[in-house]
Amino acid sequence: MYAAANEILGRPTKVTPSSKVVGDLALHLVAVNADPKDFAENPQNYDVPDSVVGFMAGELGDLPGGWPEPFRTKVLQGKNLKFGVTEVSPTDLDALRGSSEIRRETLNRLLFAGPTADFRRFRDTYGNLDQVDTVDYLYGLEPGREHVVEMAKGIRLYFELEAIGTPDAKGFRTVMATMNGQLRPINIRDNKIQVSVASAEKADPSKLGHVAAPFSGTVTVQTVEGAHVEVGQAVASIEAMKMEATITSSVAGIVRRIAMPRTQAVEAGDLILVVESE
Repeated sequence: MYAAANEILGRPTKVTPSSKVVGDLALHLVAVNADPKDFAENPQNYDVPDSVVGFMAGELGDLPGGWPEPFRTKVLQGKNLKFGVTEVSPTDLDALRGSSEIRRETLNRLLFAGPTADFRRFRDTYGNLDQVDTVDYLYGLEPGREHVVEMAKGIRLYFELEAIGTPDAKGFRTVMATMNGQLRPINIRDNKIQVSVASAEKADPSKLGHVAAPFSGTVTVQTVEGAHVEVGQAVASIEAMKMEATITSSVAGIVRRIAMPRTQAVEAGDLILVVESE
């Protein structure tokens, strides 16, 4: 599939990030079980990864060997491309003249919006873990061993894992640990345990108005019930395996039902929303 993706994209020179574009397409072809020949001839029938759309639009520059046509034209047809030089706001310009910490934070947000948002969510959930030893951060606490976190010069915290409880019906365990000699219970989800949950509603492939997840990943809905959508309009996005793709509507009409929360992990074929055709 990588070889097929390479041919479809016009055999680009593979360096970062162009090599990732080829990899994204190869993974996508595998995920949706696509015939590469049909994909190359009819890309409008598939949810093409965003990195491929941007690449075909020239986001990474011109392709030395020329653009693959008519593949490129079909991929870009009806797409609302949002990239290019963005003017920095006066507020951000002021921030870039501030302290080194503020400049770094501002540049991260402007240049790497997605990773910066993920980083902030992690910090909001777990706090600042910069002082935690790398081995402890990656592998956690070991029973019977005292772990030390140096917060500052002369200031240390001492942690030790005491016991791990049995899992409950939702896969959570009570973990007993000590911090500076004080015993603390912590509820932690054991991801190795499979929990039986209600299965998601599946889309009916025979109904064009059923918008389904093309492969397993995390879907974010980008429309609301009652909204009018056109053919090929983006109604959701999906992220998996460091790859993002836009999910579009196959029909023009009204969004009558959204079958999932705004953001949710899904399996291939899960129903995202229903468009009532005009």
